[in-house]
Amino acid sequence: MSFSKLKDYLNRFYAEKNVPGLGIAVYYKQEPVFEHYAGFSDVENRIEFGPDTIFRLYSATKVITCTALLQLFEAGAFKLGDPLHAYMPEYKDMAVRHRREDGAEELRSAQNPIAIEHLFSMSAGIDRRDTAETGRVIKASGGEGRTLDVIRALAKEPLLFEPGTRFKYGACHDVLGALVEVLSGKTFGTYLKENLFDRIGMRDTSFVLKDEKRFCKLYNDFNGKTHAAASIGETFNLQPGRAYESGGGGLYSTVRDYILFAEALCNYGLAPNGERILRKETVNEMRTRRLSPQAQRDFAEFGGASKSGYSYGLGVRTLVDREENNALSQNGEFGWDGARGCYAAIDPEAEVALFYAQQEGGSPWYRWHGTIRNYAYASVWED
Repeated sequence: MSFSKLKDYLNRFYAEKNVPGLGIAVYYKQEPVFEHYAGFSDVENRIEFGPDTIFRLYSATKVITCTALLQLFEAGAFKLGDPLHAYMPEYKDMAVRHRREDGAEELRSAQNPIAIEHLFSMSAGIDRRDTAETGRVIKASGGEGRTLDVIRALAKEPLLFEPGTRFKYGACHDVLGALVEVLSGKTFGTYLKENLFDRIGMRDTSFVLKDEKRFCKLYNDFNGKTHAAASIGETFNLQPGRAYESGGGGLYSTVRDYILFAEALCNYGLAPNGERILRKETVNEMRTRRLSPQAQRDFAEFGGASKSGYSYGLGVRTLVDREENNALSQNGEFGWDGARGCYAAIDPEAEVALFYAQQEGGSPWYRWHGTIRNYAYASVWED
């Protein structure tokens, strides 16, 4: 094994790709084989991006959310085909938006209920979380905005399409986070801490920032030549209420935390410390493609070149045509990414787990994720 080429490639990101700081970790055959950091979490104060750097996962949160709910699936708490309204009555008798020939919109009653599987696969027809009704509920709570209350209010928003017919990347996994609360009787964050984070050693992963001093600054439109950004700070509404815990994008973590989680899924649910978080057959269900032909076309349009050759399973992209993506990974490799550049690639057949992190608002990170993945595979194979 030799990771020198990957290391050289990543070390150029600051100057060539305007990425202020980054980190990566790789497991191969259930062993940690590579960990590397470059650049800064705080450019102005020359604080290096490192193993203890805490950052937002954004949508890389989603894989954790879906894993948590699949634990409850294994426990018999629900079936994938169950209607959501069996657990959240607010989602019964949903309305669906339709466009008439004259261009006007009309609402019609949904012909089918939202199934829990539709939430996993982003095919429920749910769009954004921030609506007039969720805003009203948050305001009425004095800004607290508890997860379950907000998601119950979201049910008043009409669906974009008939459940199960198309793909729309939206707030479905926030709904799954609330469903964890209904099924477990605990807040979403408490469930994750007790059933995932504490069990496999993810000590810094939480919906609450555990150490402000270790938190990575978010640079928006960073310039590696001038060492300055257009702005610094969050631009997304990740926490609409003080108590809200977003299953779609709310977690903080570190590279060393997340690679433990990725490796557990790579080893069919068995974490490096011997704790089992899912069964093998459940991991295989997670990475099985779930999209109808129309939904697959929607996914391809949404994902662009970076998702070429992939479909979508239970909350994860899953590789179905490796040649289409020029991928060195095997069909069945799965994972997801995050809005500021985090990226997880999990490949049980090749026994490779990879997690890469950066925090930069503006860079086209989706253009180099596949290159990082291929460098990592070439590195573990190099004599």
